[in-house]
Amino acid sequence: MELIPDRLARELAETTFDRNVVVVAGAGTGKTTLLVNRLVHLLVIHPDPVMVTEIVALTFTNKAATEMKVRLRERLTLLAQPEIDTTRAKDGGAVSAADLCTRYGLSTEEVASRAAAALRDLEKSQIGTLHSFAAHLLRLYPLEGGVDPAFQEDDGLRFDEHFAACWDVWVDRELSRLGTRHDLWREVLRVTTLEDLRGLTRALCSELVDLETVETQLKDETLSPAIVEWVRHTGERGRALLEAHDRPKRRKVEHMLAAAVSLMMSIVGQGPVAIQALPSADREWLEKDLGSSVAGWEKEEFAEAESIIKTASKLQAVNGSFFKYALRLVGPLVAEIRLSFRLNGWVSFDGLLARARTLLRDHRLIRERIKRDYRAVLVDEFQDTDPVQYELILAISECLGKQAVTWQAMALEPGKLFIVGDPKQSIYAFRRADIEAFDRVVQKIEQDGGTVQTLTTNFRSDAAVLEPVNDVFDRLFERRPLVQPANVRLEVQPQRRLSTFDAGVRLQVTLPAQDDRAFDAAGATRAEGETLARWLAEDVLSRPQVKPGQIALLFRKLTQADTYVDALRRYGLPYVIEGEKHFYRRQEVIDLMNVLRVLDHPHDHVALAGVLRSPLGGLPDRALYELRRINGFDFLRSDALEGWDRPDAAAVRRLYGHLAWLHRQVAALPLAEALELIFSRLPILEIAAASLHGEQAVANLMKVKHSAAALSDRPHLTLSGFVDLMVARLDEQPDEAESPLSEESSNAIQVLTIHKAKGLEFPIVVLPGLHQGSGRERELPAVTFDWSSGTYGLSLSGAHNFGAVLVHEKRKIREEAERRRVLYVGMTRAKDVLVLSGGVTGRASGETVLGMLQDIGEGTVGAPETVALTVGASVIPHQTTSAPLRKRSSRSSGPASSPRAEDPGTIAQLWREREERWASARRTPVHLTPSLMGAEFLSGNYPPAIGGADREAGKLVGVLAHRLLEQWDFRLPPQALLDRVEATVQRFVPDDTEPVSALSDSLREILGHFIQSEPYRRLAASTILGREVPFTMSGADGQIVHGVMDVIYRLDDRIWIGDYKSDTVTAKDAQERAERYRIQMTLYKTAAQKSLQLPTISAQVLFLRCGIAVEL
Repeated sequence: MELIPDRLARELAETTFDRNVVVVAGAGTGKTTLLVNRLVHLLVIHPDPVMVTEIVALTFTNKAATEMKVRLRERLTLLAQPEIDTTRAKDGGAVSAADLCTRYGLSTEEVASRAAAALRDLEKSQIGTLHSFAAHLLRLYPLEGGVDPAFQEDDGLRFDEHFAACWDVWVDRELSRLGTRHDLWREVLRVTTLEDLRGLTRALCSELVDLETVETQLKDETLSPAIVEWVRHTGERGRALLEAHDRPKRRKVEHMLAAAVSLMMSIVGQGPVAIQALPSADREWLEKDLGSSVAGWEKEEFAEAESIIKTASKLQAVNGSFFKYALRLVGPLVAEIRLSFRLNGWVSFDGLLARARTLLRDHRLIRERIKRDYRAVLVDEFQDTDPVQYELILAISECLGKQAVTWQAMALEPGKLFIVGDPKQSIYAFRRADIEAFDRVVQKIEQDGGTVQTLTTNFRSDAAVLEPVNDVFDRLFERRPLVQPANVRLEVQPQRRLSTFDAGVRLQVTLPAQDDRAFDAAGATRAEGETLARWLAEDVLSRPQVKPGQIALLFRKLTQADTYVDALRRYGLPYVIEGEKHFYRRQEVIDLMNVLRVLDHPHDHVALAGVLRSPLGGLPDRALYELRRINGFDFLRSDALEGWDRPDAAAVRRLYGHLAWLHRQVAALPLAEALELIFSRLPILEIAAASLHGEQAVANLMKVKHSAAALSDRPHLTLSGFVDLMVARLDEQPDEAESPLSEESSNAIQVLTIHKAKGLEFPIVVLPGLHQGSGRERELPAVTFDWSSGTYGLSLSGAHNFGAVLVHEKRKIREEAERRRVLYVGMTRAKDVLVLSGGVTGRASGETVLGMLQDIGEGTVGAPETVALTVGASVIPHQTTSAPLRKRSSRSSGPASSPRAEDPGTIAQLWREREERWASARRTPVHLTPSLMGAEFLSGNYPPAIGGADREAGKLVGVLAHRLLEQWDFRLPPQALLDRVEATVQRFVPDDTEPVSALSDSLREILGHFIQSEPYRRLAASTILGREVPFTMSGADGQIVHGVMDVIYRLDDRIWIGDYKSDTVTAKDAQERAERYRIQMTLYKTAAQKSLQLPTISAQVLFLRCGIAVEL
C-alpha cells in the first residue's frame, strides 16, 4: 500500500510530547482525526497518562466541539472493548489499539483500562469552545472574576435592552435643565449627532475595551512608537515613488504625493502638532480628487500612490481633542452600564473572555492553580481565534512558577500546547480573528523550542479538482509577512476512490444576448442566475447519479443569493438556505408584527392596512382605498362596514370580530399566553404553511412565539413592550438567522455562505457571482484595536484619531488578502466538481474573481472563442453562454388555473383527499418499536403463571426473566441463577400484585429449562459485549424507531444479538414461531451494524421455556 506523503509529519504531530506543537493543516487534511488521535495518545501514554479531566481541548464553534467529543467517545468506546475494535492501522486514520500497544509497550487490557477510565470522566472534561472554557473559569472563581456566582451568559439581546434603557434615562437627565455639562455637549455635538454618539457609547461598553488605556492614549501628546514607525514606513514608500516619477513640471499626482510625504515626515519629526503646521498649499493639494491614472505610472504604482495620498488625507483630518471631549462625556455612563449589567447577574460573551483574561493576569495563585490542573492544552481552528483568546491560551500554557504580565514574556511549558490551524483559511476578521496575531504566536512557539508540522495530504478532493486549485493559489497567494502566507500545495490521497462524476474544475461565463448592451453588475447577476438554474435542471440533475443534495451554491455573502434562489424556484429545483440572516425581513414575520401592533394599538392604521393586505385579510389595494373612504379602518366598529357593498365585506367583518375579541383578551394576559391565544384564534400558521416557503415560514413564526416565551421571565415586559422591541428590530434589520428546520433536507440544493461551508464538503460546488466586485471600502467600526501595537482606534462622523488611521490601513491590506482566502475556502469544499461562474460586465466595482483569474491565466475570460483558461500546468475548461430568456414561475398563476380553483366539486374532492391523508397520518405512529413493525406480529402466548391467573401474570413472569438475565454473569454456576429468583420477585413485584411464591415458581420453571439448554452454554462460553443496549434510528415516512437489545456477545469470531422470548412454544414449532420476529431482529442487526460499523452481525431468538435458539 502506498504511504501518504505527510505520514511522518502526522506521526510527529500526534506523538511529540516534549515540545509544543503547531500543526498547519490544509483543507481536507483530516485535522479532526489528528486531534482525536492526539487526545487518545495523551490518555494512554506510558508511563504517565494524562487524565481526561487534565486536558483542555478548545475549538471555534459548539458544533465543532461536539463533533470532537463524539469522535473521541466513539474511539474510546472501541478501545475500551478490544473484542469489538476492528480498526486497522492506516495512514491518516484513527489510531488503533495495536498502534498504542506497540508504541507504548502496553497490553490490550491496559489500553482498554485507560480508555474506560477516560470514558467514565469524559463529561467532566473541558472539551468545548473558548467561551465555554472562560465561563468555566469564572464559575470556579466568581469573586475574583468580579461576577455573580450564578451569572447567566448573554448573547447580546439582554445587554441591548439594558443599554437602551440606561441611555434614554441618561440623555433625558443630561439634556434637561438640570444637566450640568451643556458646554461639553455643545463641543461634542458640533462634530457628531446624538445617534452616532449613541453608537460610540455602545461600542465602548464592550468589556474587551480597556477604558483606562483609551483615555491614556487620548491624553498622550506624543505618538506611540508603533504609529511613528508605521507613518515613517508609509512616508518612505511615498518618497521612493516620488523620486521615481518626479519631474520639474509636476502633475496632480506628483503634487499630491509630495504633500503627503511632507506631512508624514513632519509627523514623524514633530508629532501631532505637525498637522496644524501643515502649509496651506499642501493642505489644499490633499483635499483634491486624484482622478485616474496618468502616463508614465504603472497601474500598481499609481494605486500605491493613491493609497498613500488617502492615508495622508486621513492623518490631516485627525481630531484627537474631539474624542477627549466625547470620552469625558460618555465615560462615566459606560462604566455605570457595565457595572449595573453585571450586578443584575449577566455576563456578555465579550465579558467572558475579558474577565477570564483579567482573572488569570491579576490573580497569580489562581493562574498557578489552573496551570497545575491542566497538563495539556489543544486548540483547533487557531487561525480563527482572536487575540484575547490567544492570551488566555498562552496564560494556561505557561511554565509552572512563572508569572509573566504580557504574552510576549510568557515562557511556555514544553509539550503542553498543541494547536492546529491553517492561515490560508483565516476568514473571520469580522469576528476579530487576526492573522498577524496568529503569525506572532506561532513565531513565539517556535522561538521557545516548539515544532511546526505541515499536513498536505488531502482526503477530500479529486486530483482533477486539487491540481487546478493548487495552480491558482500558487499565483494568488503572494507571501506577505503577517498578512498572507504562501500557498502550500495539497497532495491527493493515494489510492483515492474513483469519482462517479466527471471530475474537474470548469469556468462558466454568461454573456449578454447578441446585440444587447453590456451588463451592469445586477444585469449580469440576473442572467447568470438564469443560466445556472437552467444548467442545473437540464444538464446536471438530469443525470441519474446526481441528487440535489450533492450540490452546493456557495456565496461570499448571503445577500448575493436572492437572485439565484429565485431562478432555482422558477425552475422547480429544491433548495435549502443555511444560515440566512434575514429573519426580520421575512414577510410572515412582518405580517405577524402587524397583527401584534394592531392588537396593541387599535388605531395604528398603517399596521391595520398591512394586516388587511396580507393573506390574513386578502384585500387588494382598491378595496383598501374604498374601506378607508368609508372610515372602515377601525376593527372595534365593524358596524361601519354595514353599507360596504363588496364581496370581501363579510370576510373583513369576521376578521374584525376576531381582532376585537383578541384586543380585549390579550391586554390582561402574560406575554407568552397572549401569543398562544393569538395563534389559536387566527389561522396565522395555516396561512404560512400554504405559502411558497411553507415549512420555513411556519418555523419562523414559531421562533417569534418561542422568543416571547423566552422573555416571559421579565414580568414588566407586556405585549406593548414586546411589540416595541420587535418593531425596533424590524426597523434596524439586525442579522438574525431564520429558524432552523427540524430536519435538514438531504435532497435539496444547499445554498449557504462560504463561511458557513467551512469544514463541510460537497460532491459538486458552484461558486456564483464571480463578476461581483469587492465594492467600496467598509467604514471602520466606532472602536477598533490593533493587538500587535496595543493601539485603539476611534472613528465617528468622519472624525478619527491616529490609531484609527493605522487600523484602517492595516485592515484594508488584510481585507484584500482575506478575499483571496475566502475564495480558497470556497474552492476547497469541492470533492469532485468545481464550477466557477460569473457574468461579463461593462465595469466592475472593485476587484473581482474573474479579474483575478484573468490576471493569472492565459486566455481571455468571457471571450466566446476561449476554449480553456490555462493557469500554470492546469487547463480549466471555459464555456460561455448567452443570457437566456427568463423562465416563468413553475407555479401556475394564470387564467387557466382559475376555473379549477373556483369549481366547488373540485375543491370538495381536494378537501376529501386532504382529510384522508390527515386521517392516515394520525393513524401512523411517530415512534415505533421493532416488535410493533412486523406485519404478522403476534404477542407471545403466555400461559398462566398460576392456576386461573390471567395473561398479564404471564407477561409479568417474562419481564422478571429479562430483569434476572440482564444482570446475570453466565460464567457463574447455573443453579445460582435460580437462587436469585425469590429476591428478584420481591424487589420488582408490589406486595398486592400476585402471591410472590406463585410468581417465583413460574419463573424457576422457565429458567430451569433455560439453564440446561445449549443456548445457555453458548452464552456462558461467549464474551458479553452489552446488555439492554438501547438504540434509536430513523425509519420510513419520518418515523423514529427505538428499542432495546437484550444481549450482544462475541462467540467464534462472530458478533451475536440475542433476544429473550418467554413464549409458550415447543422445540418442534420454534422455527415457525421465530419467523414472527424476523423484522424485529433485522432491525436490531441494522442498528448494531450502523453503530459498530461492522459489515455483518448475527442474531438469534432465544426461547427460554424450551431452551431453543433460532438464528434469523
